[in-house]
Amino acid sequence: MQARAAYGDGDRYEIHTMDGLMSALAAPRRSAFGAELFPTLADKAGALVYALVQNHPFWDGNKRIAAMALQLFAERNGARLAASEPELRAFTSGIARGQLRDGALGAWVGAHLEIRA
Repeated sequence: MQARAAYGDGDRYEIHTMDGLMSALAAPRRSAFGAELFPTLADKAGALVYALVQNHPFWDGNKRIAAMALQLFAERNGARLAASEPELRAFTSGIARGQLRDGALGAWVGAHLEIRA
């Protein structure tokens, strides 16, 4: 709903694949052999954004929704994302093009997170 208000009615923000969405939402909590795959807040946030972009769970607006989800995830976890709109656009576009993966995701998010005291 907020995505439609922010970006207009011309795009289709309906869910395309529910499995893709559920997988993306579970990404920050993934573990292997009893150990968290994404131990830091930045790593968890990076995993969420990556999965939202790559799983393509919405008909349209996946990168924009991923950027908004990143901001909300940071806020809900006591942080603020200090990245401009062009920086966020470049980050999500880099993920979509396959230029950003794994450790680079957490590093980028970590460099742009401000933890609230």
